[in-house]
Amino acid sequence: MVLGLEDWIIIFLAAGVFSLIVNFANRILGIRKRTNELQKQVNAYQKEYQEAVKKNDETEMARLKKREPEVMKMMQEMLFLPFKNMIVVIPMFLIVIWMVGSALPNFVIDLPIALHLNGNELLGLNVFQSSTYGSRGFFILSSVISGLVIEGIAGKLLKQ
Repeated sequence: MVLGLEDWIIIFLAAGVFSLIVNFANRILGIRKRTNELQKQVNAYQKEYQEAVKKNDETEMARLKKREPEVMKMMQEMLFLPFKNMIVVIPMFLIVIWMVGSALPNFVIDLPIALHLNGNELLGLNVFQSSTYGSRGFFILSSVISGLVIEGIAGKLLKQ
C-alpha cells in the first residue's frame, strides 16, 4: 500500500495521469487539429475527383490531377504526424513504466480479460479468459482504458 491506497488504484491513477499528459501533448503539439484539417482537405479533393469521374468531365479531372502531388504531400504529412508526439511520449512511458515496476515489483492481479500479444489471446480473438498481470502489464492495460475514456470525454468537451 502506498498513501493508504491499494496498489491497483495507484497503478490505475498513474496510468490516468499518463494518459492525460499524452492527450494534452497531442493537443498542445497540434497533432489532432492538423490531422483533422488535412483529412478535410483530402476528403474534399477525393469527393471532387469522384464527382468529375462520375460526370466524365475530362477537363476537371485534368485540373484535379495537377493537384495530386499536393494531396499526396498532405497524406504523407498525415501519416507521419502521430510520430511527432512520440518524442515526448516514449521517453515518458519508459520512465513511468520503470517507476511503476520498481515501486511495485511484487504486484500481481488476475483479470477476466487477456490482452497479450500472442496467437492464443489477442490475435486469436480469445480475450475473454482470466489472465494474470504484473505492475507493468496492468499499467499498460490501464493506460489503454483510461486513454480511451479521456479521449472520449475530451473530444465531447472540446467540441462544445
